[in-house]
Formats: sequence, structure tokens, C-alpha cells
Amino acid sequence: MEETAIEPESRFYESQRLKLHYAVWGDETKPPLLLIHGGRDHARNWDLVAEALVDSYCLYAPDLRGHGDSDWAIGGQYSMPDFVLDIAALADVIDHDPLTIIGHSLGGGVALQYAGVFPARVTKVVSIEGLGPRMTQPPRSAHDRMRDWVPHMREMERRTPRRYPSIDAAVARMEEENPHLSSEMARHLTVHGVRQNDDGTYTWKFDNFVRIHSPYEFNIEDARDIWN
Repeated sequence: MEETAIEPESRFYESQRLKLHYAVWGDETKPPLLLIHGGRDHARNWDLVAEALVDSYCLYAPDLRGHGDSDWAIGGQYSMPDFVLDIAALADVIDHDPLTIIGHSLGGGVALQYAGVFPARVTKVVSIEGLGPRMTQPPRSAHDRMRDWVPHMREMERRTPRRYPSIDAAVARMEEENPHLSSEMARHLTVHGVRQNDDGTYTWKFDNFVRIHSPYEFNIEDARDIWN
């Protein structure tokens, strides 16, 4: 995959005392299109989409907190309300309502939550695999969930990010995790998804704590109210 012909402009804004990054493609007088990536992804996942739509829209793609070039949350908690708050702050910065929003996975869930809470600020929303977690297991008591969550969080505190000796090694891991990707796309996503350490190795930009789910289960009643 060749680099997109139109490189985005990198910008930053603040939400909850975090410095958050977003990419911008195109003419800001055109209709705004907000692109929200999924968990452990980053804004540059949207490069090909931006390249295809930049003639019709100005595209904005944030790095969600704990991802890409955005700050990591102090304490390592990443909740849906926090992500929605960050998108609301970005919408204020863009200041060009109404927005068209496309979100994938976690980003799709954030898009639906934001659109449901602020429908007057959104003209269209596309959620790709973003309704919420699958309810495949029987409900568990709150004390059981908390009892499992606490040691899991303590374990995460002791973990250190995996270091890769080269970009090629990180690309190999990307291809292993995502075998459907072309080699060109895997390299593109890796180049924009890692940072180099002082010793020359590379680590993924996302915070490992974004893997942790809240011990409080997905509230389908509240979600349905917002979706409606």
C-alpha cells in the first residue's frame, strides 16, 4: 500500500486534562465527517477512507484516549462515558455541526452513544460492529465480577509492554494477529501504530489497560434508551 496522497494534519485538543490527538484531511469548509477507530487501533487506520472521501468531506479522525498519539488515562480506566465525553469535546473544537460519524467496533459504540445523547449535532451515523459486547454468558453477581476484576487489574500493573527489535518484527506480529490484512496494509498500520523506545526497540502506542473491561456489565436498558 502506498502512503495516502494527502497526508493529514496532526492536531491536539484537551479533554479531562488529557492531551488528545486527531488527524484532519481536506477543506474545512466542506461537510465534516468524523471517523472513530476501534480498540487498540489508531486514527491512521482511516487513511484509505479519507483518500476516497476527501473530495466530498473534511475528515476528522481522533486517536481515542490511550491510543495512538493521545495521552493515556491516569489510573488506566477507559469507560464508554469517558470516550463519549472526549468526542463531545472534539465536536466543540470542530464546531461545524451537524456531523456525519462513522465508527468501527469500540468506535461504533462511541458513535452510537454520542449520536443518541446529542442527536441534534449528528446528521448521519454508521456503526460497524459497534452495538456493544456480546451477551454470551449468563449474568454473574457483582461481587463475583469485582472479585475477578481486582486481581486482574493488579496483574496488569506488573506487566510491561512487549518490545520488538525492529519494525519488521512488529509487522510480523500485526500479520499474525490480523491474517486478513495485506502485507502493505499491515506495514502501514504498524508504522503508524508503534513508537520507538530509547533502546531502539518498538512498542505499540496503545495502553495495555484499554484491554480491561469494567466489572459493571453492559447496561442494555440504558443503551437501548440512548439508541432510540
